[in-house]
Amino acid sequence: MLKLLVFFVFVASGESYESLLQDGINFGYREKYTEAFTLFDLAISKRPDYPAAYLYKAALLDLYMIDFTDDSKEGEFFSLLNKAIKHSDKLIKSSNRKTKALGYFFKGSAYMYAALRYGRKKSYINAANAGMGALKLLMKVPEYDSTLYDVYLPLGVYSYAVNKLPKGLKFLKVFLPDAVSKDESIKMIEIASLKGRYVRTLAKDALAWVLAYDGQREKSIKIARELVEEYPGTRAFNWTLAYALKRAGRWREAELVHRVILYLTLRDQRNYPYNIALALYALSICEYVLGKKFYAIFYLDLAKAFLNDARDIPEKKYLAKKISHLEKRLERYRKLYDEKKRQELVRELHDYGG
Repeated sequence: MLKLLVFFVFVASGESYESLLQDGINFGYREKYTEAFTLFDLAISKRPDYPAAYLYKAALLDLYMIDFTDDSKEGEFFSLLNKAIKHSDKLIKSSNRKTKALGYFFKGSAYMYAALRYGRKKSYINAANAGMGALKLLMKVPEYDSTLYDVYLPLGVYSYAVNKLPKGLKFLKVFLPDAVSKDESIKMIEIASLKGRYVRTLAKDALAWVLAYDGQREKSIKIARELVEEYPGTRAFNWTLAYALKRAGRWREAELVHRVILYLTLRDQRNYPYNIALALYALSICEYVLGKKFYAIFYLDLAKAFLNDARDIPEKKYLAKKISHLEKRLERYRKLYDEKKRQELVRELHDYGG
């Protein structure tokens, strides 16, 4: 394995900065973290004064921390963002309009990733400050280069979210930067998914989620299937497909996808019981909806067992509540399930005893 990695580094070191970035991003989408981090580090060594590799390594660290419910790399994450911001400021000072646009894009994206991380940590004031700073920077990009299509992803997602604010929060629009219409926001995300330089796949994934939520479910499923076919064995895109299928009411197909997710989680994250518990819980929900109550109980019991072994993280308490809620719905089937298990045990003992 070490020899393969050394060979990989040797071959990759000859690539251009842009190729290293693109390959690193693609390895990241495939959840090949070691290879992706290696490529970003090589890119940084080639151009230590350019912000892109710092930004996308930070983005990958954020994905890794979400994927493995592990916040231990937060210090490195924020350090990389600070370096991306520092080097972006140099680009912003350029007299070249396209270079200036890139500077605003990289700096705004760095603030956006910081805002998302703060939000997950429930540090809402920091999240709001970073988010507003990000929007102000990103909105400058089209003024200098309307063909930097990557920026349409965050701007489109922002506008869509503003259009979907609950009635009780509509008053917030007064304090927020202007947003385009809902249809225009979806179009912006679609443009980023077709023409983006760095975020094309990320935008495609975001588009699938937005379309599923918006009721355009068949289109969402098509896009999600394309992602799964393009990146086979990736847990994240299978979760996207499962969500789209459930929003469309196609629970039997969703059940099959959740079985794939469980297999991939057991294969790649066997030392992370929380992730296994989450995959089992999601499969249990499918079985419950499909009327397979005994299967639902079986997977839910396994989910509880794995969750008990998980580290004490905030997500653990939230999942425990969801499991408890489903358990109450399954209470009336529990006695029948226990009796069925008892009868199967008796049959096995009888067969064993001849």
